[in-house]
Amino acid sequence: MRLEAAAQPTAVLSYSPGMRFATWNMERLNRGSRAAADYDGHLMELKAEVIVVTEPGPGFRERHPRALVAPESRLGSKKPESWVAILGDSLEAVSLDIPYKHLAVAGTTAIQGQSVLVYGSVLPWLSAQSQAYDVYGSTYRPFIDVFTSALGQQVSDLRRLRAQYPDHHLIWAGDFNHTLAPPFVNTQASAMIKDALRGLGLRAFNATAPHREPGWHTIDLLCGPQHFVDQIAESAYPELKGNALSDHRSYVVEIDVPD
Repeated sequence: MRLEAAAQPTAVLSYSPGMRFATWNMERLNRGSRAAADYDGHLMELKAEVIVVTEPGPGFRERHPRALVAPESRLGSKKPESWVAILGDSLEAVSLDIPYKHLAVAGTTAIQGQSVLVYGSVLPWLSAQSQAYDVYGSTYRPFIDVFTSALGQQVSDLRRLRAQYPDHHLIWAGDFNHTLAPPFVNTQASAMIKDALRGLGLRAFNATAPHREPGWHTIDLLCGPQHFVDQIAESAYPELKGNALSDHRSYVVEIDVPD
């Protein structure tokens, strides 16, 4: 995959035999725009054909003009931002119009002769309604109602996309904000994600990968067809001058398609 950064030459990365997919929540460039090169540098270190980037922060589209970026309607400190983006070679936007409030973006690509449909998204966290009222509304609703609605919107997108691209392998990745292995952030939400994955014929390849907090598992998931053969390649916690770039680890999974 080629990652383009402003005022930097494009780097060509090399890969292992399997298809490599990655996801990372960049936490809106929490270390500031001056550290953008460090964030982008870690993305390149992942050496993945496709990377789903959640909370990419300000200036992402300008630094990565070939990325697929969800609508930039999230309130930012200087200008609106996006919730999620996808990086990769030869990505093409899907024909489905995905609304801003779905916190998702999707695209197609070809990797090693395989047609792939990638859906990147963010699902509600426990305080989502108060922190993202422009998405979830200002009128109080129980969390599980907020979550049920949001998950339903994304699953509807996925089913419609699968119908439009029936010959593509489906990858769903991003910040699900809930663990699929105990302990659980919200037991009901985790069960609903598992049910949704089963209904789509998918599984989370990295469900038992470590969270940044000891004793917890990841909430940033890489999901794909149940029959795919996978190997967890990496789980990194990049730092800048002794401080974590994000409060999320990055994750890479290498996948082989069975004959």
